Amino acid sequence: MFENILGQNEACTLIHSDLERSELPGSLLFDGPPLSAKLSTALELARALSCERDAAWNCACAQCARHRTLVHQDILLLGPKSFREELAIGAAMMERAPGTASRYFFIRAARKLVRRFDRELYEGEEGRLAKALPLVRTVLEGIDACSPVGSTAVSASGSPTGLDDAAAAKDAAKLLSVCVKLEDLLPAATPVFQIRAMEFWARLAPYGKRKTIIVEHADRMLDSSRNALLKILEEPPAHAVFVLTTNRRQAMIPTILSRVRRYRFGQRTGDDAAKVIERIFKEKETGLDNLVDYVSRFRSSSSSEMEVLARNFAAALSSAVEQRQGSFTDAPLSALASSGRTITAAISAAASATANFGSNDEAAAWTFPAFLDATGSAFSNLLRENGTSIETQRIAELYATLARDALIRYSSYNLQPVALAERLADAFVHQTGVPHS
Repeated sequence: MFENILGQNEACTLIHSDLERSELPGSLLFDGPPLSAKLSTALELARALSCERDAAWNCACAQCARHRTLVHQDILLLGPKSFREELAIGAAMMERAPGTASRYFFIRAARKLVRRFDRELYEGEEGRLAKALPLVRTVLEGIDACSPVGSTAVSASGSPTGLDDAAAAKDAAKLLSVCVKLEDLLPAATPVFQIRAMEFWARLAPYGKRKTIIVEHADRMLDSSRNALLKILEEPPAHAVFVLTTNRRQAMIPTILSRVRRYRFGQRTGDDAAKVIERIFKEKETGLDNLVDYVSRFRSSSSSEMEVLARNFAAALSSAVEQRQGSFTDAPLSALASSGRTITAAISAAASATANFGSNDEAAAWTFPAFLDATGSAFSNLLRENGTSIETQRIAELYATLARDALIRYSSYNLQPVALAERLADAFVHQTGVPHS
């Protein structure tokens, strides 16, 4: 159990211990930075809860077999997430290191996306799902084609699969653009209708032993979604386990935090990161010991550009903070801030590069949530590198709260993203006591 989770021994040991003592709570919070295996651990926990034997990674029981390919009926995945990099890594693995492990990596990455469009999440809202279904079918057919040779998988048409490694790698590469289009249809924040649909599903009896509901980026939920989630967290079904994940625990409301048990995941660097790159991503001698740097190699040019734009926005905001708090003077973003970038210029540059955050081009609709999230990550880095003083903690929490409010207004009321970014900046600067220039 948890053999495939590298570099998170403390969190996995605690979870394993709670399982063995039958003290696992009904609601868990996996809290940690990006790329810290929170989702992988949640999926492994779901497998352990369903296993008919000892939950060993190579367990041959029917429950574990379905969990490995993420087709088990007792799991539900929801919440916003970017899949571009993981899918690109999987496709590259199939070409660079062909074999069963690489194929399953890509299949699991694609299913993590497809499972966000499970019909159970759209109960009573089938019209919202109609646009995505053709893309879902295309991805599922592509997954079947990528199944390992000799597997029992069949294609959507009922014919056996069994492409050789080279052909499967080509099919995976072709599937990337379809997955991007499907990802663009994901809600920017978990909508209330999905929480209500999930609650109905969670109260039904499981096919096996237990049901597992995984809500990623729980800090991004809308007010109505948080309130709906609170209801079921207060009285969770005995056969269901809820796993919430977050990169920014400070952005979550206290009423939800009081109803979950926290498991802390750390940043994997050095030897831990090198092991992940070699054993999971099947790439040796990269010279990298940082997962963020490795994954950034697989980002599309648009994603990379978005990260730069968001970092510049964070730099402009942090520059304003530095005017009143000397502890930020040595932060990594100070060099950027000193180059003369202003808040207004940073927003203008981001809007210009993203077709007004997708307002003028639907294909770029994903950029505003990504812009907010990447900016938040920059402030999280500032917090980690400058200690945990009350003031730096307050600043990080302030940004997270304002960003969540902007995302809610963007998702719920279709307000202009540029105006929301300006409103966020004005509120941030005002509340930190620095004049907006």
